[in-house]
Amino acid sequence: MKKQDIEKNIHWDHYGIGYIDLPLPLFDKVIPFELFVEKEANPKISDKMFATVQDVLNLKPDSIEEIKELLWEECNFSFTVANYGCRPKDGETVKAAHFREFGINDLHDAFEKSSVKGIQIHCDSDKLEGRYAEIKMETATDNLISIVVKNGKVIDYDEDGTYLGGFESDEQNAHNNRERVLNQ
Repeated sequence: MKKQDIEKNIHWDHYGIGYIDLPLPLFDKVIPFELFVEKEANPKISDKMFATVQDVLNLKPDSIEEIKELLWEECNFSFTVANYGCRPKDGETVKAAHFREFGINDLHDAFEKSSVKGIQIHCDSDKLEGRYAEIKMETATDNLISIVVKNGKVIDYDEDGTYLGGFESDEQNAHNNRERVLNQ
């Protein structure tokens, strides 16, 4: 797919956000892409943003396994640091009660109970060394997160609205922050 093919099919709103639905082989379905550019009279995506779109479209099939692992990590973290009100049965931990109540037994359940909401690519990433995209996912724990793609590789997850510059020198930036929280 050429840059011109994408640009001619983008619908731009008055805020300078471009919308285009593209088939994403990784998820075997059409996914909405949101492209944030500088507000201009005639918005267009940069070459780096186009390369980032290509990175996402060309994610390797085994990237789905990395996403499953990240979603499983998100469940474990969420059920460790937050209480969703699940009451443990005799001999059960609060965390185990959450997994039981949410019907999550493993990383496959975490993935199956999550849904892809879209892909976001922001022009602010043009100022960074890497090419970044965020796969927006609603998780099995009812959280909206960003699966971070850097240079065509799934590297980590963080909260929706994460600062991507934090992944420039440390691709496990958010993971390391979660570990610090768990070790306090």
